[in-house]
Amino acid sequence: MTTPILALWQRGVHLNQAPYSFAPKADKEEHQRLHKVSAIDAMAASVDNLKAEGRYGPSALQEILEGPQKILSARTEWDDRMRKFILYHLKQGNLFGYGFEPPRKMDSQPVEIPASYWNGRIQWNKANLSSQGLELIEIRVVSRQLRDTVLNVGNEDHTAPPAAGRPTVGPAIKAAFTALQKAGEIDVDASQQSHYPKVRAWLKQNVPNLSVPAEEISDKTMQKHFSNPFNILRKSSKL
Repeated sequence: MTTPILALWQRGVHLNQAPYSFAPKADKEEHQRLHKVSAIDAMAASVDNLKAEGRYGPSALQEILEGPQKILSARTEWDDRMRKFILYHLKQGNLFGYGFEPPRKMDSQPVEIPASYWNGRIQWNKANLSSQGLELIEIRVVSRQLRDTVLNVGNEDHTAPPAAGRPTVGPAIKAAFTALQKAGEIDVDASQQSHYPKVRAWLKQNVPNLSVPAEEISDKTMQKHFSNPFNILRKSSKL
């Protein structure tokens, strides 16, 4: 028998695919860019170049490995960052996880995973979660909007999670800039990046419900919203 919960699970995204499926557009584009570059091709190109230059030995081997290592490290960093992003929204109730208690049988029904359970041990590739003495398997993730639609939940915020979360980051960063400027904490002779820890600290203290935790906002996102007011201030200070 197909219950609403089972129907919802069937329309969900496998836990391991959730970081990409629910990622904001910019992060999806970054993921695609990182996976367009082949680590093997990068290694082969380095080997060919070194052969052409007649270079061999330990230093050459290290150079051969540097290209693939950079590519793989960037992919790992993306996975870690976006998994934290998904966990944040699962804990905030913007995304919902559904899984089965093992062993799964023909008539088993999935259960909705409470937000507090996401502090447990997660096996992303297996889509499993161990938490508070329980184990859940075959986990899939859905948006609040889909959940509320399928379960016919009324009187709740139907905002889709990532799209709703990311836009608040920009205005918050600009607000932090304004506050820090008034406090005399913006040094136009220093680099933009040197101010980012101050911005994160201000956000953590003054915007506790920010959709993305302050410490997880990337430098790239920070630069996007911090650069313009900083450059304007820098130019005006030299007039």
